[in-house]
Amino acid sequence: ILKMKKDINKNYWNNFYKKKHVSKPTLFAKFCVSKLRNYNKTIYDIGCGNGRDTVFFNKKKINSIGIDKSYSAIKKNKKNFKKLRNKFINKNFCSFFTYKNFDFPFSVYSRFTLHSINYSEEKKLLNSLNKQKKLEYIFIECRTIKDDIYGKGKKVGKHEFVDTHYRRFIDPKEIKRRLSKHFKISYFKESKNFAKFKKENPCILRMIAKKK
Repeated sequence: ILKMKKDINKNYWNNFYKKKHVSKPTLFAKFCVSKLRNYNKTIYDIGCGNGRDTVFFNKKKINSIGIDKSYSAIKKNKKNFKKLRNKFINKNFCSFFTYKNFDFPFSVYSRFTLHSINYSEEKKLLNSLNKQKKLEYIFIECRTIKDDIYGKGKKVGKHEFVDTHYRRFIDPKEIKRRLSKHFKISYFKESKNFAKFKKENPCILRMIAKKK
């Protein structure tokens, strides 16, 4: 099942980013900027996809590095945003923070990425971030178990389904409990209208957590 998930995800996202390019920043990126007035540290945009939020942060004078394991996404970002080509890294964000202790203050921005990884990958990511002494904030936006498409496709685990690609719908209470061990939750809201797209209006969780 795990291998099937990885193969489906790899092919799906590589093909997706070969075709799709959107430059307009997400509502979540705008929301985060409104909460980060005069922020002069670095933000790692994990699972940056087409790079639109990475670019947006940089335009707002916030140094942002986009990380994605899709080679197609990073290659296209470097081509589309030539002045920021060095801001994009082709790596698996789940293990990116594991083998290095960052000696400068930084934050992590995760939009629609937490529900794209399994429980083991989430544990690896959170464990590595818990050990980072210079980490300041985590910004999270993800699909939840109240999503209208919950249950669509083949069930492969707890809240996990494979349709055109893998999704793990997040239980807000569970992720809050996991993060609360090492982070202070300063914003926590589950609602629709956070990420409307055409006819889609999923139930989304937004979180801001500050490292203790």
